Amino acid sequence: MKNLFLVALLLAGAGAVPAFAQRHVQHISSWGAHLGRSEKGDYYELSYTSMLTNRLALRASGLRDAGTLSGRGEYASYVGRVLLAPQLFRLGEVAYVHLLLGAAAGYERTGENGTGELAPDAKEPQRFTYGPQAGAEVDCFLGNRLSLVATTTKGYLFNTPLIDQWPGYASAGLRYHFR
Repeated sequence: MKNLFLVALLLAGAGAVPAFAQRHVQHISSWGAHLGRSEKGDYYELSYTSMLTNRLALRASGLRDAGTLSGRGEYASYVGRVLLAPQLFRLGEVAYVHLLLGAAAGYERTGENGTGELAPDAKEPQRFTYGPQAGAEVDCFLGNRLSLVATTTKGYLFNTPLIDQWPGYASAGLRYHFR
């Protein structure tokens, strides 16, 4: 039993020690899954990132945000985002920090499941929105292929959104890197 514990400890440590491989080089891609909080509810997001150069990535993602608004009941929002991610700095081969700049477009519905009232300025409880997004992201590598990622973004939405004019998102997740 003691030997099994030592082997498990060694394997866990081997995944946590960086291998100093090519982490952020052109043509490396990654898939990510993120869970987080928006300013109004909870969301989950799936993302795809492609390194365009050694210091610039393109990130595309889709997210679903849901929660409850006072007076409008339950809501759901579906957002697609495209973000450029220039590298700001890195800490050795373990942590990479990126700036996120781009745009988002989404579809939002309020009064889900028959809850809440129609917004006074809205003719319908649903709307398409779009706008700029900005934020930061940190990748902490656990090995060559897997990293923990923390992301925060803030945006502005046009077309009189029903949920939030200035949506903010913060998440944590896992990312799998491949060539």
